[in-house]
Amino acid sequence: MISGSGRVLPLRVPVAPGEGIDSWLEALARRNGLSLRALLTDFGLPTPSLTSTLITSVTSSQLRELERRCQLPEHHLDQTLPNPVLPLRTRQARGSRYCPDCLAEREGRWKLAWWLPCVFACATHRTLLHDTCPGCGCRPRRLLPGRTRSHPAGICTTRRGDNPPCGTDLRVAPTNRLPHTSPLLSAQRWIDELLADPDISAAAASLSDLVHLSRWFLHALPEHEIRRLGTVAATAWAERPTKAPPDRLAPVNAPLTAVITHHARPLLDPCHDTAIHRIQQLRIHQGAATALHPADMTMENWKKLSPRMRGRFVHAADAHLSQLDRVRLHSGSPAARIPVPGDAPHTSRSEHIPQLLWPHWTLRFLPPQGLRVDLFRGTAAALLFLPGAGSRDKKTLLKPLHGHLANYVAHTLQVISQSGYEQVFPALCRIADYLDEHGSEINYQRRRTLISADTISEAAWQELCFRTNTHPGETSTPAAPGRLLQARRYLFQLLTGADLTDPQHALAWTSPSDRTRYVDFNLSLSLPQRQALLQHAEGVLEDLGIDEPVTWEPPEECCHGLSLPGPRLDDIDLDALKRFVITEGRKPSDAARLMNTTVTHVRLALEHIDQGEREWARTTPTSAWKLRERARTVLTASYLDREYTKNGKTLTRIARETGISRHIVVEQAKATGLTIYYSQRPVPMDETWLREQYLTRKRSTTDIAAQLGTEDETVRRRFLQLGIPLRPPGVHSRTVMTAKVDKSIPRNIRAAVEGTLHGWLRLHRFQIAMTLPNLETAADYLGTHRGALIHQFQRLERDVGHGLFHRSAFRKPHRPTTHGNALLRSLVTDHVQVLMHAALGPDQIRPMRDAATLAKAAIRLATRQSPGPLRPFDHGITAERIRLTGPTLILLRDLLDHQHEEFYGAQIHARTGIDNGTLYPQLKRMERAGWLTSRPEAEDSWLARAPVGCGPGRRRTYYALTPDGLRAAAHEVQHHRPRRKNGTSDEKTPRAAR
Repeated sequence: MISGSGRVLPLRVPVAPGEGIDSWLEALARRNGLSLRALLTDFGLPTPSLTSTLITSVTSSQLRELERRCQLPEHHLDQTLPNPVLPLRTRQARGSRYCPDCLAEREGRWKLAWWLPCVFACATHRTLLHDTCPGCGCRPRRLLPGRTRSHPAGICTTRRGDNPPCGTDLRVAPTNRLPHTSPLLSAQRWIDELLADPDISAAAASLSDLVHLSRWFLHALPEHEIRRLGTVAATAWAERPTKAPPDRLAPVNAPLTAVITHHARPLLDPCHDTAIHRIQQLRIHQGAATALHPADMTMENWKKLSPRMRGRFVHAADAHLSQLDRVRLHSGSPAARIPVPGDAPHTSRSEHIPQLLWPHWTLRFLPPQGLRVDLFRGTAAALLFLPGAGSRDKKTLLKPLHGHLANYVAHTLQVISQSGYEQVFPALCRIADYLDEHGSEINYQRRRTLISADTISEAAWQELCFRTNTHPGETSTPAAPGRLLQARRYLFQLLTGADLTDPQHALAWTSPSDRTRYVDFNLSLSLPQRQALLQHAEGVLEDLGIDEPVTWEPPEECCHGLSLPGPRLDDIDLDALKRFVITEGRKPSDAARLMNTTVTHVRLALEHIDQGEREWARTTPTSAWKLRERARTVLTASYLDREYTKNGKTLTRIARETGISRHIVVEQAKATGLTIYYSQRPVPMDETWLREQYLTRKRSTTDIAAQLGTEDETVRRRFLQLGIPLRPPGVHSRTVMTAKVDKSIPRNIRAAVEGTLHGWLRLHRFQIAMTLPNLETAADYLGTHRGALIHQFQRLERDVGHGLFHRSAFRKPHRPTTHGNALLRSLVTDHVQVLMHAALGPDQIRPMRDAATLAKAAIRLATRQSPGPLRPFDHGITAERIRLTGPTLILLRDLLDHQHEEFYGAQIHARTGIDNGTLYPQLKRMERAGWLTSRPEAEDSWLARAPVGCGPGRRRTYYALTPDGLRAAAHEVQHHRPRRKNGTSDEKTPRAAR
């Protein structure tokens, strides 16, 4: 080892475990026969008068130089110096405590830990440390050790004045043994664990708090708790210094330090609740539970406490603070703290806070009753400025954003506290801490500066509504703000978090009814419309160059473990809510009562429910926009050029074909640059061709107009211009009526088709009908009615001028007459068939019947059809209906003429001439049907009619009409239709078919 003077010194003096640099240098000096001062001078180190100065004044560079000269590894001597963050003995208590047993075992080498004021016992030997020399009563090693050559290690070398050194052997000093279970020994072990903790900063904070709490403990600890620690502790407590200057910790001996450390341990415990409980106990004992800092602690010591410890004192006084201070000081949370003067975290926090509290946190914080939602949202956001504020002047704190709510803050805090939801206060503090530590994804201050009130134009709002199938509303007026104004308010509030109760905003509510309209507007927004507004808001931010999400909220984990008054947003059955509000049409307040939640919860949840698309009338702007959008898709430039310009279709026709209104078609045509004709487009008409078609071929103006693609009236005007005489209007001017058949066609064919409608159809049906046995089977085959065929064949007979067939009867088919056979022969010629197929359409031509059809028709002809049941009378007639024949009608008329008389069969026969074989069965039928009543002839009358010498003969039966029979007979006679005869046939002829 080389000294500074160049002398060679012994090298083998190792550093003992836990030894301080003063002890090691003293041992090195003893080994080399030098005094400590001489050794320090040789190494170029300072030679202070106080030993503690040597420990604290050695710099890192000096330590490195000492290692180099002593040929020690680098940083080897770091263990001999205390960590600079740990507290040392105070000015009045300079000197080192010691354990006699340790000095003896270590050959007088002193531990570095004995210099720390928090070390008061030796856990190895279970003894309290000594503070003074038992011989002279001074603190060992207060002055730099001298006479190291004449006194061995472990001897007290303290001198008083000119007296010689004390010379007391500290290694054999008496000891204060502690039992294994001593709480004081447990407290020292806890101190040792703190010093051994790798996180020395946490240990330093706890030990520093211990030092600065000592004065308070000297006045706060109850004596009955001291007596439990033993005689030594009680004695030391009784001798404790109670009138020391404010900046002094000493003189506090080791037993008293042990007592303070034992009782301070709960306050320094990592468990926050344990510390708060202990502080409250001690302050109640002191009678000062409402003050923030202890009454017996100077402000200087109070300021030197760690923020955690001061926060615990604040938290302990939480119940006695005003609501404003509880938020400002975080007193309701483990993060409680005293604001540092000049520190204004709320100033930097303002850019992360909107004017209105975020919706989800509003729902969590809002009490069920007592506060208006919009005012609460603004006030709760304002409360986020209070945590950590050094000033209690809320008007100054809230003036930048919430000046209009300064008088409402105290009321809100009072309602929350009286409602029993005091955990809202620590929740607000936690959110404020989160914003201070992490910030937010949105800079609200920048948005409030850049985003104007005109967040969406009228055209963009209408386009947004139309695309989401909603109504844009009427135009806004000062007296009746429309939906456009509410949409601008919604977007401005969504982007900036603005409080629309603040009159400074251009979009602020002007009256309570104005606020109500905005709330109703918010509830009326459909889910697609909200999404579209969100996308528009993203576009606004993009245009301003702001790369942020539209909305953001602090995470739910900020308030984990707190019991808040409101539910979470997702704690609601959306299906049940949709059934109550959307399906059943209940009010949000009724739905909230049924679902046991708040109206605010219901309103926020409704924003996530799809209300379904609404069907709008065709006259609404939404439907008109849909038609215009469809018109833009369908009525393209190429489509209009093809259909309107090239194909010559009118815009009216295009509108009819596409189902789009004509005025929208006109708008789209103009938008595409199409040339529109406001009058009929000219159609070229050749005079020669017109004369040939109209005069020679006898075509109608309608046919000619259809071929030219124009209107009938246009063709007629052209005829007038050319001097072509017009035929009378109506059916007789049609081409089919005026057309003439070639004279080579048989006359009967020409007579049937010229100057008439459907002549060829009648001929075709006659040709097929004559192959079948009767008109009924022919009508079934042709798919028409028998009456229609009768009417058509009668018309055909009139046109030809002759009867064409004999009518059918039971088991006797109809057959053509001579003229009918001639007509059939003319119809089978090829030339006539060609003309017939040309005149009739494919749906009118029926093929000739096959053998199977003919066989079925023959069977039907030979089968008599039983008449169906007769329809009962109406008009209250209860008599049964009977089938009417000619004799029956004659009988009914005669009975009506003699309705009030009784009659018998011979009288009716004499009056009507009806055969007795027909008359008497008919009378019986009428009697059974309830039309007649009968009685036998009286016996006197019957016998009186007998001729002389002969018997009376057959007894007569008298009949009379019943009341229902009289009404039935009158009804049948009145409503009977007489039959019409056709030639020799006796078939009924029905009305002409259509």
